[in-house]
Amino acid sequence: MNKIQLIFIFLLCISCEQNELPIQQHPMGAVETTQINLGSNYSQQIFYNLKDNITVANNVKTDWDLAFSSSIYNNQIIINSSTFSQISELENHIFENPITIADLVWRWDNPKGLYNGTALNSNQSSSTFILDRGYNLDGTARGYRKFKIDSINNNSYFLSYAEIGNTNVNNIEIKKDGLSNFKYFSFNNNAIVDIEPDKNTWDLVFTQYTHLFNDNIETPAYLVTGVLTNYLNNVMVAQDTVNSFEEINLDMINSYNFLNHQDAIGYNWKVYNFESQNYTVNTDLNYIIKDVSNRYFKLHFIDFYNEYGEKGSPKFELQEL
Repeated sequence: MNKIQLIFIFLLCISCEQNELPIQQHPMGAVETTQINLGSNYSQQIFYNLKDNITVANNVKTDWDLAFSSSIYNNQIIINSSTFSQISELENHIFENPITIADLVWRWDNPKGLYNGTALNSNQSSSTFILDRGYNLDGTARGYRKFKIDSINNNSYFLSYAEIGNTNVNNIEIKKDGLSNFKYFSFNNNAIVDIEPDKNTWDLVFTQYTHLFNDNIETPAYLVTGVLTNYLNNVMVAQDTVNSFEEINLDMINSYNFLNHQDAIGYNWKVYNFESQNYTVNTDLNYIIKDVSNRYFKLHFIDFYNEYGEKGSPKFELQEL
């Protein structure tokens, strides 16, 4: 790791918890009510802009497999946690050698974000990585791929990949452009795909993702539905369960503890009732969000069902502070 990378990580870490935030006074915005439709099968990933209260981009969650950091300051690679993907690493492995799936040990990315742990160590050029691609929308398995990192520089990643049985061997270069946080790649068509919009245009992404339960040995990872943030572009979130949504105002900002974890909003603003087999939303859980343009908003969820009673449609009230 070079000096520039160390400085970048240090600056990111000291910004994780920050109480004294600069505030520019202005009139509060109007309360807006918005509903996001992920589909009853949670098929969609929806990128959302708070300031304009609009969807910036959306895609089907199975449209991609791997995402590569587009920043010149790091070379990290993530897997598609929305399909419950997992990855295994065979160190000092000859790429063409046979692989027994039953012998593999699986890992997942930390949902808090890059600097809290990724499943894939991109510095291991001598390793073979096996990707379990997770599940299709109908619950069937998407299968496996293996790949190795041939080299990485400040501008590109170079990979070789194939089917587990060494068929369909390919090579690809994934170029960094710095416009989005990640560049996305799909094994569906062996190509780079447009997923994430310009990193300055969105604040939240509504999606399924893999949550890790560190105290649960039998089920260490579980697929949940919620909201992730544009944390790499300094979107920060605080929670308030003491004050009502109506009471929260800009003068209270410096009393909050803001975090820029990816899952700072997460999934537990709703609870599943196994008896009624329905979700109940905690309307008393308020989120205070600093967006990509340094504006502050308050948000709380009020429903998870659409007008037809179908789940997968988070509904929330939003107001700029």
